[in-house]
Amino acid sequence: MVCIEDFRPYFPFGNIVKNIRILFILLALTALSCMSPRDNSNRTQNSNVNVNADANSANSNLEELRLLINVPYETEDLAWKKEDGSEKIVAVLRFAPEDADKIAAESGPAAGKVSLSPESWYPSELTAQSETSGDNGLEGTAYDPKLFVLAPYTQGRLVRIDGTNYFLLELS
Repeated sequence: MVCIEDFRPYFPFGNIVKNIRILFILLALTALSCMSPRDNSNRTQNSNVNVNADANSANSNLEELRLLINVPYETEDLAWKKEDGSEKIVAVLRFAPEDADKIAAESGPAAGKVSLSPESWYPSELTAQSETSGDNGLEGTAYDPKLFVLAPYTQGRLVRIDGTNYFLLELS
């Protein structure tokens, strides 16, 4: 009598069934892991975001600012904002002492003294200076902003903050 055990080397069905089971389990696990809601990129984002979160934040990217206006010298510190809904740029720039003196000289004669109210996004050195001055303001000398002008931003003012190498630039 012939036994199936004698033909097992010729018909390795046991290994095929085992391999099919493993393949089925792997496919099922892969399909289930793709349906996980944790990593679903189509999920809606939280709409309870504070809309005014960026209202007091300033940009410090010099390359982005240079796309909008001319910056004649390298800055040591920079904070700027482009106001939403208007074509106005306000920037606070600090230059090296020799560059700050060059900017003041190249900007023509001083247009007079001005008083500024510091914004919350100004560099901490300027906000601290305004608080210690007693009148909560910054004093400066106004100049022509011609060194910084780049169309369409052709009108504005440049103010060197007294006792610092900071300039406040407003262009529209």
